[in-house]
Amino acid sequence: MPGRQEIARALTGAWLLWRRDPAAMSWFDLSVEGFWRSFFAAVLVAPFYLFMLAVDYGTSGMPAGLALVVLVRTVAYVVDWAAFPLVAILLVRLFGLEHRYVALIVADNWASVLQAAALTAAVAASTILPMAVAALLVLATFVAVVFYQWLVARQALETTGGIAGGFVAADLLTGILVDRTVSSLLYGS
Repeated sequence: MPGRQEIARALTGAWLLWRRDPAAMSWFDLSVEGFWRSFFAAVLVAPFYLFMLAVDYGTSGMPAGLALVVLVRTVAYVVDWAAFPLVAILLVRLFGLEHRYVALIVADNWASVLQAAALTAAVAASTILPMAVAALLVLATFVAVVFYQWLVARQALETTGGIAGGFVAADLLTGILVDRTVSSLLYGS
């Protein structure tokens, strides 16, 4: 588990990636140990994830019994956190970027905290706004988050915008696949 100082440094690095600071990557621990500790970001993201689920189930209803929902969503959360790093192994090999794999995953993991915070704030605000304004706010935030993912991939991989876009697309597609699987388990569709 990372200490407070490492978490603060990593979140600072994540913020600096958004600002396109050339020194942003130097704020992350890019060692093998830092790679594994970066998955602690999942613990920091979990409250945002729970809030989003509560809002979703508050508007659409609980799809199944609480125990089943908790089990399926917990497994899906862990799978989602593991899916992109596994897919990224194949992609870095495909593009000859193996030497940047650890940097990508570390930066992506810590950046996910800022992404989750932004999306959660937008969804929270949308619950009190008129529907059209709320939809626009959530959409604009989603677009900003995807753009941020692209910035993270581009800077962490030290690559072109097109290749970074491919990594972002792979990340989004793995997330959609996990979500579709969860929906089929919980909703039967």
